Amino acid sequence: MGARCVALLARRHGAAFKRHGRVDRATIRLSGRKLHLIRPRAYMNESGPPVAAEARRRGLDRAQLLLVYDDLDLQTGRVRLRPGGGYGGNRGVKSVLDALGGTDVPRVRVGIDRPYDDGGPVRDPDRVASWVLAQPTPAERRALDAGVELAAHAVEYAVAHGLEAAMRHFNRGDAPGGRGAGENAPPGG
Repeated sequence: MGARCVALLARRHGAAFKRHGRVDRATIRLSGRKLHLIRPRAYMNESGPPVAAEARRRGLDRAQLLLVYDDLDLQTGRVRLRPGGGYGGNRGVKSVLDALGGTDVPRVRVGIDRPYDDGGPVRDPDRVASWVLAQPTPAERRALDAGVELAAHAVEYAVAHGLEAAMRHFNRGDAPGGRGAGENAPPGG
């Protein structure tokens, strides 16, 4: 979801990614500022070292980054921003936080939800992995696409108005719908 979001931002703002070592890079202008977009060219669980190397190359500290990634514990399509925190079981995020040396990395989480059995969340890693890698239904695909659009808008808003304002604006409201009955699902959903 993070790679899809930064690809959408690049397209919206007329930039093309170019390969540079272990990352693809593009630069766009938002609200009079340069925004450097990167996509690690590594397995998700090993994305930290390329991200940290790019941050060092640009002289950026953790607070100047905005990490965009998928989150099993948010309803499909839901977007939440945070100023930092743990990795929430996402090994790609763990890799980035470990490589950057701290958890105070601002982030945009895009909900993909998780599988459910009889209304209860499935936690078995093998079942979750199979579910994450499965093809979404057309309705789920629409919700995921809407989540990517919303995440891109959240990034633009955060750059223009600051993370706190973006959190107030995006950390409420309903998700576009989707795959299960996650964090903000309606009762019985």
